[in-house]
Amino acid sequence: MLMEIRGLRLAFERDGEPVEILHGVDLDVAPGELVALVGESGSGKSTTVRAALRLYGEEAALAGSIRIDGTEMVGASSGTIRGVRAESVAFVQQDPRAALNPVRRIGDSLAERLTRVHGWSRRRALERIVELLRSVGISQPEHRVRQYPHELSGGMLQRVVIAAALSTDPKLILADEATSALDVTTQAEVLAIFQRQIRERGLGMLLITHDLHLAAASCDRIYVLREGEIVETLARPGLFAGASHPYTRSLIETAPVMNRRADA
Repeated sequence: MLMEIRGLRLAFERDGEPVEILHGVDLDVAPGELVALVGESGSGKSTTVRAALRLYGEEAALAGSIRIDGTEMVGASSGTIRGVRAESVAFVQQDPRAALNPVRRIGDSLAERLTRVHGWSRRRALERIVELLRSVGISQPEHRVRQYPHELSGGMLQRVVIAAALSTDPKLILADEATSALDVTTQAEVLAIFQRQIRERGLGMLLITHDLHLAAASCDRIYVLREGEIVETLARPGLFAGASHPYTRSLIETAPVMNRRADA
């Protein structure tokens, strides 16, 4: 497994007392899998991913096990955690504009990680970035690397962020609401890019989304999260047909379908 989470509990202190946010979360992501973590806003989806990447500081009390590409993250040293983040996993945030420096050219922003963290030459890094931009469907990538973020559309910027995530050949991608700000057509295009990269590179991916129908149309498995607890796991075939928990059924019945295929 690329990611194995077992019994994950997360608590923060409030008024001198611990308040638990995650209640024993279990989930897996294997190579070649696109897995979704679905739930309403405030259910703990993003919190789970940030806890897995150890993005919370000493204010967070963490228990359980988080293994990413075989490395235990709970109790790991800061050097080990940085190594996993640099080599094994990539994080795609919801807002691509927030992930890119608005006053730096696209090429400079994307090449920085390769030059500063991995020691590549600038020329080699830019060649790699151009190649990746082309692979995620961006036309004229040699021109795009000289542009600034404000010159690209939201859909184009999301492709740029995906290219950035792929730049260091990660084994696992964690995508936090990476399509929620896009229109339905662009969502489908971005998910197709993810699926192609998973198929061609053997990656694993965890997609964080509140859209159960979107997840059902594209994912191999779905974990349903409610108030910090996994209440149901759905798998192909017949994702929706297997849903039995009342919370899952309510998500299915209340979500707008938007002409998407409701089951896969």
